[in-house]
Amino acid sequence: MAANAAAAQVATTPASQTAPAPPPDRPFARLFQNLGNDFVRLGKADTIGILGAGGFAAVVASYSDDRVDRWTLDHPAPSVTAIGRVGGDGWTMAGAAVGTWAVGRALKRPLLTHVGSDLIRTQVLNGAITRVLKIVVDRQRPKGGGHAFPSGHTSASFASAGVLQQHFGWKAGAPAYAVAGFVAWTRVRDRAHWVSDVVFGAALGLASARAVTRGHDSRAWTVTPVAMPGGGGLQFSTRW
Repeated sequence: MAANAAAAQVATTPASQTAPAPPPDRPFARLFQNLGNDFVRLGKADTIGILGAGGFAAVVASYSDDRVDRWTLDHPAPSVTAIGRVGGDGWTMAGAAVGTWAVGRALKRPLLTHVGSDLIRTQVLNGAITRVLKIVVDRQRPKGGGHAFPSGHTSASFASAGVLQQHFGWKAGAPAYAVAGFVAWTRVRDRAHWVSDVVFGAALGLASARAVTRGHDSRAWTVTPVAMPGGGGLQFSTRW
């Protein structure tokens, strides 16, 4: 009993005693402040590098746009593309982000709340940039209609995948990127986007995730055994 009581006491010890307190997770109350800060972070060397590489890859991919589109005309899209059309929608991704944050708040789980907050911030940043580019470029879609570049479904999917990878490493990132890649594939198969649209959309999503999560790596959590009179316990701490 003494050991259990000591463990409970230590487990509830504020992490601020051993590490700086995390930033407040208020993605709605601080919406515009966060967005401004995240735009500034987007100008760092690593995110610019991601966008530059994505832009170069999109230019290279553009040489195959027509050829791939002709192939899709000869090979009708399978019914599974509807999954990517719905699941990769920006509103679906935003809803999942808000749900993650809300569940974390309801269950009083700081890590889940923080990941949800980062997902919300990333979707806001990515969505704003994607929408502006769509309007400014106004590229025609393969099957008609404007606002093809970049692919919003792809950028939103890769943005969420980037947040999960940054927080939890490749165990979460690999399947998340696989899902995002599937979404990108469905957009090309549905003739909603050119290959170059989804290539740059992926880069934009990754850059947005990196801008928001820089310094928010949840893998920095540590567990330290602590001896106390009459028992012992574990102390959980993190660095931000």
